[in-house]
This record gives sequence, structure tokens and C-alpha cells, in this order.
Amino acid sequence: MNDNEAIDKAVEGVLSNEEWQALTNDPEVLKELELQLGMDALLRVALEKTGTPEALTEAIEASVGASPVEDLMFSIEAATTGTRQQRRWFTSLPRWTTAAAAVLIGFISGSFAWPDVFLWLDLGPTVAQRTSQRVILLGHIIAEPPKPTPAIPLSFPPPQPAPITLATTPTPKTEPVAQVVAVPAPAPMVVVPKSEPEKKPATALAKADIVEASLPPPMHLASKPKGDMALVIPDASMKVDFEKHVLPILERSCFECHSGQLKKPKGGIRLDDLESIREKSRSDNLVLPHKPDKSTLVKSISLNADDDKRMPPPNEGKPLSAEEIALIRRWVDEGANFASWTSMRAKEVIILTQNEVVDVSKLQAVAERIDELIEADLTKHRMEPRPLANDATWLRRVYLDLVGRIPSGDETRRFSAAKEPDKRSRLINELLASNGHVSHMFNYWCDLLRAKDNLAEGVQGDFYLAWIKQSIRDNKPFDEWTRELLSPEGYGWRAPAAGYYLRDGENRAANIESTATLFLGTQISCAQCHDHPYSRWTRKDYHQFLAWTSGIKTASKEDAVGIVEAEKIREAAERYDRLAMAGMSYERQQKYERIKEALLALQRAAGGAGVVNDAGGPAVLPEDYQYPDGKPGDAIPAAVLYGEAPPTDARPAETLAAWVTSPQNTRFSLTLANRLWAKLFGLPFAGRIDQVREIADCENPDLAQYLVHVVREAKYDVRQILRILCLTRAYQREAGLPPEDSEIVYRFPGPIVRRLSAEQVWDSMMALAVKDLDVKLNFDPPGVAALEAAVGAKKTSDVTGVARKMAGEEEREMKADQRRARLRKEMAKEFAGGGLERASELPQPAPDGHFLRMFGQGNRDSIGDAWSASTVPQALLMLNSDFFDHVARSGSPLAESLRGLNNLRDVARGAFLAVLTREPTQKELDACQETLGDARNAKALARMLLSTAEFMFQK
Repeated sequence: MNDNEAIDKAVEGVLSNEEWQALTNDPEVLKELELQLGMDALLRVALEKTGTPEALTEAIEASVGASPVEDLMFSIEAATTGTRQQRRWFTSLPRWTTAAAAVLIGFISGSFAWPDVFLWLDLGPTVAQRTSQRVILLGHIIAEPPKPTPAIPLSFPPPQPAPITLATTPTPKTEPVAQVVAVPAPAPMVVVPKSEPEKKPATALAKADIVEASLPPPMHLASKPKGDMALVIPDASMKVDFEKHVLPILERSCFECHSGQLKKPKGGIRLDDLESIREKSRSDNLVLPHKPDKSTLVKSISLNADDDKRMPPPNEGKPLSAEEIALIRRWVDEGANFASWTSMRAKEVIILTQNEVVDVSKLQAVAERIDELIEADLTKHRMEPRPLANDATWLRRVYLDLVGRIPSGDETRRFSAAKEPDKRSRLINELLASNGHVSHMFNYWCDLLRAKDNLAEGVQGDFYLAWIKQSIRDNKPFDEWTRELLSPEGYGWRAPAAGYYLRDGENRAANIESTATLFLGTQISCAQCHDHPYSRWTRKDYHQFLAWTSGIKTASKEDAVGIVEAEKIREAAERYDRLAMAGMSYERQQKYERIKEALLALQRAAGGAGVVNDAGGPAVLPEDYQYPDGKPGDAIPAAVLYGEAPPTDARPAETLAAWVTSPQNTRFSLTLANRLWAKLFGLPFAGRIDQVREIADCENPDLAQYLVHVVREAKYDVRQILRILCLTRAYQREAGLPPEDSEIVYRFPGPIVRRLSAEQVWDSMMALAVKDLDVKLNFDPPGVAALEAAVGAKKTSDVTGVARKMAGEEEREMKADQRRARLRKEMAKEFAGGGLERASELPQPAPDGHFLRMFGQGNRDSIGDAWSASTVPQALLMLNSDFFDHVARSGSPLAESLRGLNNLRDVARGAFLAVLTREPTQKELDACQETLGDARNAKALARMLLSTAEFMFQK
């Protein structure tokens, strides 16, 4: 039995003795039960008993000790059920002063747990008067504090130790206006009516007089009863408005079991949050636009009254009338339009960091502020941050996150020996400036950009891949290279960013969908054919947004190399082709053939595939367009998905790029922050990676808004953002497991434990097998140096000279390839397609059957299609592959780290340090001794450690 079920059964008085004993052993559940009992009782009186002010007064009297709780519970049952049941065990609980006081003042930190009760009882003026602050509810000011008035002499009785007795005289029908004055504790605060001619002793207050001891603490309650309301049914000519017509019904009848106020909403369904509704619609067809008969929400409320599956269940929410059911069905049939509504919380939340100033030059101060926001959220939800991770754990984590591999044994020993107090921040700076960081981030961005060696329609992607590497190497601001991607122009080597469009050829739909997901954190693909069933985008929205790319056309051309015309280069290539066919020796034929190919390659690089970026035109609605806001073939102007339309005096693609990267476009900054956060912490903070929540809908909106400020003030410097996040205590804490239940919010008491990506596994093993792995990285693509030399060519012989040099280098590379081929032939087929080098230097993506593909590297057909599940073939490969012969071969870093060690225990310590970045425990040393005996079998030990879950996971 879970906590909610226990509380439900306790309120109903049907707990068995054993269940009650179990409940009392959990102080948190017991505390919540006390609040639940008191508040539900109070609300029952306030909402269902006639003469609400009188009933409320009676409840408040009881809360300050005028009546025994047992008598009050009897009175409540008599007033609400018409019967007086025998004494229940829960009448002996402590008095519920805070619950009653919450209804009276209920305004805690700018919000109230029951806005409807607050408004209905007109408590706004009272709260404004008592707090001297303006009262804001649901985004509206409902009461202003009173203006200063001359002091009125009042008399205050001394504190009375005896219980307060209340007069039994009836409350006057017309209440006088009260002036509220607070006196220091322990004396109570007395409310004296202005028109009262005589002072009453404190022991004989009228019912309208209220004694209050203190403000209540914030509470978490499981139900929010609502009073009856008049059903508003729009005219047939009008569409149903969700907020005006549907939401009040859900709030009254469904939120009791299906809201974020509950730890575990029933069925995992939250109806007070749009993103949660969409998630359940994807998985369980909760709300399917235009399909009420297939929507589980409509089906569940439409069942017969005697059906056990009808919603809401009996006694758990007011049943829906036939008119209300018809209204919800009509809303779904019309398309289930939520308009601008995103959640109940979004309308009440006050974002404290909205206008906060961020100075990113003070890195540590910014990191500390992020920690403050996380820890405040943890405290609010009665959680604690985890302890800081030890040096060994943090070292392995930061290497994997920033350079994509484990540290070598030498790197581990060097960090461990460092004594500087700021050695962690020093290492972060060192790693961010390294070749390894470029290699790792290249893998990361290629996965998101779907970058490949072979783009659409046979176009080679080498210059596009080289441009991505160079952009990372130069630490180009993310907004800058986003603009280059979205609005390129030119061919081949001169316009490498054109690869973003060449990736999809003429398929502009695939490209615009990637743009929305990658840069705006939203999915629009479903809206290509119909209004999006789980989002706000319509089919018209989709095609208007697509129109921004109407001016982009892929093309190909031959171009001059330097000032040498294309025709001259082609003639030179034909001449070498004739020489190759002239019957010379095979070696000479191959040489001339390579020179010819080099000439043509230079020409393709100077020209080749590219894009034309022109003025474009309007969007044209498809022939099967089916909605009343347009007709098939209608020409409609380009439009952005949200916000203000940008000026249209530039070319459409330039306008799109400017709008996407504008500092005023919060989603661009939020999406980048969300991605980088998830990269380091293992989970995003703003919804899903591909479906970012609005800031007000985030679980920690203060943190979300602050991180947007950080991204903007850092000028979209990805390295600087990563540096700040790595400096936080939150990142440096011990990792934990993610919540098993997806409905449970993770509030980042530390990072989460997660499996390494395919590239991280491969590169970590390369670090054990290849000395100075990152130092040897060469990010220049083949032929770039030659092309740069050819750019200054003034005559054909200049270009020919470059081509002959390229042919010679190709011959030497072929011989090196033959040597690598012999090595690969000796290795298992899973390592074919490249040598012992980092994943960034292998084919993009690796061929089918390669180790990288077996461990989850995607084929890059869609954004982020890599996977991280463990499989049986992976385990078999790790246990049986001959690759471990190369990892532990003579001269490898692993073998070198074990050289000269005299006994098995020293070998084990060295292997643990090299593979797992830590010393072995005594128990592990004993296990090594038992498994390996006295043999110093480094290969067997490496195989054992590399096959462990600890190696495959990051913590």
C-alpha cells in the first residue's frame, strides 16, 4: 500500500490495526495525514455547510482551543453527512491550528493552496491588511494594502494563560470593518471592530472576533474541494475555450486525483499541466484532437454510472453532468486547443530571478548562485543535496564529460599529487582547451546535426565535418555558427556550412523540423500533414515556418581554382587521363590517374555542391489541406512559430537565422542551456531535450530563468557555459540513480549515474591502447592544405604542381593504409573501418557491425538517434574480442603503467588506477589474488576490469 492509499484509508476510517501501526512508523506520512484531516474537515464546513461565514468562524474557534477536536469532528460529520458516527481514532490527533489559519490568511509567498476558496471568501483585503503587501493571485492583483491612517488608540489585554472562552451570542448579520493590529508574541493579536463602542474582555470575545497566534508554514495537501459553479456552454458558432469552459470542470472534478499537488497522481495522469497531458496522449491516447471516441479522457468520463472504470470514481470528485461531458467531447472534436494555457502553476508562479543581473566574468559567484537556487528548491521539497564526490570519482567524471574518455594513469597520478586548493578549476580549464575536448564535442554535435561523410544525393560531407571541427576548435559562439548554418551561400570549400542543407538535399521539410528541434527545443513534424495532436502547432503554422527556407536551393558548379579557369583545369585533367591510358607501366598509369583525380578534386572543392540563397517566396498550402483557415493552393506569407515577426527586408533564410538567434528569443537560450545541463548532469532541467518547457512550467523556474541569463551574458560561449556548470557544487556532488518513476521530479541533489556513450567507451579504450592519443589529433581534412596552396594559383602549371604533390601524398597514405589494413585483418571485424584512433577520426558514422555501432552510435538519420541500452552482443564482445590483445600489448599505456611492478597486488593497483581511476579495495585485491593467483597477467586483468559495469557507467 502506497502513501496516498494509506492516507485515503485513514481519512475514511478503514485502516486495520496492522496498517495503522505501519503508518505511525512513517512520521512524514503521519504529518501529511494530520494536515489532510484538518484541512479536508475545514473545507467541508466552509464549502458545504450553509452560512459559510458562521461555519468558518466555528472552525476557527475550535482551532484556537475553544472546543475539543472530538466535538468538532462530530459536528462536522453531522453538518456534512447528517449522522454522528462513533468516535474514530483520528479525533485524538493534535489540534489543527495551522490548517484553520491557512484558510484565514492563506497567502504564503505570493500564492494560496486553494485560490477558489480564497476568492470566494473574499480574504484578499484581510491578507493585504495583515501583511501590508499587495495580494497577487492567478497573475492578478486582487487586493492592495491599506493606505496609512492615523493611529486609533486601542487597549490590549495581558496574555492569559487560561484557555480562551468564546461568547455564545450570535454573530451580527452586518459585520463592521475591522482595524488589525499585531502585538509581539506570546500575546495574541486582537481584532477590534472600529464601530464597537465598548471594549470586551479577552475572555469573552464575540464570534466575529478572531484570535491568531502565528502565520502558518507552507503545506502540501492532497485535495482541493471546489464548490458548485454555473456551467458555461458556448454558442454553436463559437469554439470551446479550454481555460474558460473545460478547465473549471477538470479542476473541480479531476484535480483531486490527477494534479501535481499529489506525490503520485493516480494512473500517472496530471491534468493540471499541459506537457504531462501531452506525454500521456502520446503513450495512452489521453487527448486525441478531433478524435473524442479514441481519447481515453472522453471515454472514461462517458462510461455508465455503474461502471467501475468511470471517472471520477464515486466519492472522489463531483460527477460530471451530461452537459459537461458533451462540452469536453465537443472541445476534443474541435481539435483540443489549449490556446496559451500551459499549466496551473504557470499562472501563479513568480520568478524571482526574472530581472537578476549575471556577471559571467565572476565564474565562481555565478556557479554559487546556481547552487543556491538548486539547494533552495531541495529545501522547499524537504530534500538534501548529496555529499561532494571524492577526487577520484570527480576526476573520472570530468574527463568523460569534457574530453570523452577516462584519464590515463599518468593523468590520474598527476592530479592526485597536486596540492593546490583550486586544482579542480585548473583542470577544468585545461580540459576545455585540449584537443580531446574538440574531438569529444565533435561527436556530440555531429549526433545532433546528423552530420555524415556522405550527405544526400551523393554529396561528400568532408568539408562540412571539417567546418564543425574548426568551429569547435575556434570556440565559435553558438549563435554565430547557428546563423552560418541557417543562412549559408556558396559552394564547396568556400561554403562548408551549406552541409546543413545539403544533408537533406531538396527535402526542406526534414531540415525545418531539425531546425525547430535543435535550436528551439520543439517538435513540429506531425504538423506537416495535420494539426499537431500533442502540441499547439497547426498545419498552417508548419508551412508558414517552412516558407523561411523557400529561398534555399541546392546546386553544384565547377569553379576556377585561384584565377585559373575551370576549362583549363579540365583540359589538364584530360591530358593526364590520356597519359594514363598510353600503355605505360602499371605504376606510372596509377600515378597519372592519381594526378588527374587530384585536379578534379581541387576543382570540386573550389566549386562542387553548395546552395543558392535567394529571395524565395510565400508558402503554398498543400493540395490535401483540410482546415477552414485556408484552401489548397493558397499562398501565405512566411511566419515565425511564436513571438513577434522579424523585419522581412532581408532574404528569408537570413531573417529566420536572425529570429532564431535573437537574444529576445528565450527558447533558443533555454534550449542550449537545457542541452548542456543534460550533458553534464544526465537529465534536463526544462522538460525533455527535444520538447523544452516554458520557463514558468519548469520545476525550478528560478533556476531555468537564471541559466537563460547565463547563456545570454556568456555570449553563447559553449566552453564558458560548461566551465560555469562544472564549477558548481551540484556537479561536483556524488551521483545517484534517476527516479524509477518518470512522474517523480528529479531536483538535482547531484548528477545521475548513467551509461557511457559508444564514443566514450571506444575513446576510453583507445586511451589505454595508444600513447598520447589526443596530442596526435590532426583536425585538418584531407586536401585542405593543398587547396589553400592552390587558391593563389595564377596559371595551370601552379594547379598541376599542387595536384602532383597531392598524388604523392596519396601514394604514401595508401602504403600506410596497407599497413593499417594488415593490422585490421588481425583484429576482429568489429574494429574494421578505421585504425586505433579516436571516434572523431573514424568514418562518420562508423560502418554497420563496427564496435561503435554495436554500443549505440546512431546512423544519424534523426537527431540524437544514438542509444545506450546494454545488450548480450556487447557483453560477448567485451568478453571474447581479440581487441584486448591490443589494449594490453607491449608499449601501450596500460602495459607501460604495469611495467616494473613486482607482485600481483601492485599490478592490480596499477590496473585499477588505469581502468577505473581509483585504488582497489582490500576485498577487490583479495578477489584478484583468488582469480589470478601469483601470475601477473595484465591482459586477463584488463579484460576483467573493462568488462565490469563500473567501467561502462559514469557516476
